[in-house]
Amino acid sequence: MVISENCTIVVNLSGYVKLDATEFALYESSIGTIGLVAKRGKLLSLEITREGGYTITRSLSLRYPQAMRTERPFRRVSLLLDRYLKGERVDFDIPVDVSAETPFTQRVLRVLQGIPYGETRSYLWVGRQLGYKTAARAVGQAVKRNPIPIIIPCHRVIREDGSIGGFSQGIAVKRRLLAIENVELP
Repeated sequence: MVISENCTIVVNLSGYVKLDATEFALYESSIGTIGLVAKRGKLLSLEITREGGYTITRSLSLRYPQAMRTERPFRRVSLLLDRYLKGERVDFDIPVDVSAETPFTQRVLRVLQGIPYGETRSYLWVGRQLGYKTAARAVGQAVKRNPIPIIIPCHRVIREDGSIGGFSQGIAVKRRLLAIENVELP
């Protein structure tokens, strides 16, 4: 058997070997239960819910039916999230994979990664960084599809008038994340 260096081998409890396994873990936090999904050492998804572990496990199982639950590969990201949620400035240098998103969404997400901690930018500003003068709505849709909030800081994108805008994980979570970063909104 030949195995490439990029291949992950996981042996589940039944003794079956899975190559390139998708893995997930749950992390209890001050903002709710966080579900993390990774493949080949890259984070694919981060979901937040107040409804508890069963709800998020079910949601992740539907989207990633082959995913295996394991905590080990998520220790570092969990530690960084914990520090961040306690108000510590954190550099999320976590490998991510957003290749399942459209090319436009991928470009938007790269711009979001450059928004500094404690600062916000408007949807219009993000569009202009991509060379579009009036793409605020398209940017908003791309931001909404961000599969890895917090790590890719979509919560730092607000409306041009300074109001909060939307957030896929809920406005209360967005307000909390901005408050952690000492961002004051009108």
